[in-house]
Amino acid sequence: MEDSGKKGLLDLLIVLLERKWLFAGGVLVFCAAGVVISLVLPKSYTATAVILKPAAKMSGLGSLLGKELPISGLLKSMDLGGGSDADNFMSILESRRMARVAVDRFDLVHHYGFNKRKKYYVEDLLKAFNKSTKVVENDYGNIEVSVTDTNPATAAAIANFMLEELDTITYVLAKESAKNSRVFFEERLSLIKQDLDTATRRLTAFQTENNYIDLEHQTKSSVEALAHFEAEKMGLDLEIGQLQSQYGDGNQRIAELEKQKSVIVREIGKYMTAGGGNLIIALKDAPAKSVQYGYLLRDVKIQESLYEFVLQLFEQAKFSESNNVPSVQVLETAQVPQRKTRPKRAVITIVFFFAGMCCMTTYIAGQKWFGLQKSRDSAVYRKAGRVAGLLGMRKR
Repeated sequence: MEDSGKKGLLDLLIVLLERKWLFAGGVLVFCAAGVVISLVLPKSYTATAVILKPAAKMSGLGSLLGKELPISGLLKSMDLGGGSDADNFMSILESRRMARVAVDRFDLVHHYGFNKRKKYYVEDLLKAFNKSTKVVENDYGNIEVSVTDTNPATAAAIANFMLEELDTITYVLAKESAKNSRVFFEERLSLIKQDLDTATRRLTAFQTENNYIDLEHQTKSSVEALAHFEAEKMGLDLEIGQLQSQYGDGNQRIAELEKQKSVIVREIGKYMTAGGGNLIIALKDAPAKSVQYGYLLRDVKIQESLYEFVLQLFEQAKFSESNNVPSVQVLETAQVPQRKTRPKRAVITIVFFFAGMCCMTTYIAGQKWFGLQKSRDSAVYRKAGRVAGLLGMRKR
């Protein structure tokens, strides 16, 4: 089998050498055609501009938020109102909005020759523009905007214009977003302020009704006063018991001590049911009212924290709305290219050279094989003649 393969290759080489001038002439014709085509094709130039890698900017909200808010860390990571990242930039650069603006700015309808057509679609025009532009993120995270055009000055101008328009669109979108956020937070602040006022009024009414000013200290004072009276009562009980053991129940001193004890018992009952004065609260109702007071105080604290949180977001939205700092930093502007990028004449010539070799090899080998089939009047030759006759390629 190996010898057969070598014999086949050698036979093919012999056939080609027998008609080497035809083979060489055909390959030269193909190469000449490649050179002519590469000379006829219009030259294209590519201009490239580079945008610096977008930095991770803090919008200022992180510095405004205090550590007392449990979600302050989350909000710092959100960076509400902050700068756009590379994905946003690339989305804008590749958007239909950017293409339409560039097409109108440089009158690409005439530049691309669409005005010579009887009818064309906008989608075809935008497709031609997108085909001539390329937006990529390089290894350093920077964004490269490349524009290819037959006019080198136009290519550079379009690339630089896209960067300017990117900054404009980014600025407008950031303004719109900040404005919408400001209006939203402003409305929320109004509603939260109403809820806070309502919760504060309910807490104040409860404190006024129940003499609750400082629950912790008032309860402590009530307990201390009650403990004082309980201690006096216990002392009187001891003294009465000692006198009874000595003099019996009819002693005058015992009667006086009993009267003092009854006064103290009434005071203890008063502290348990009604409290004492305006600041000493009743201990009997203290647990239930403390729970109610805690709920009311909790509502006030929640509304205060929420109001403080939304107020900071509102201030940040106002800051972002008034911020005029450009978000696009150009690392390199596009320069007018001096060297063409297309057509690559060497590549075209090499492709046509190998194409010529393949075509001429096939033609010479096929012609040789067909001649052998004809001389032998083989079945294959007769079938080929039959097919040619049916197709009207030769006379019957």
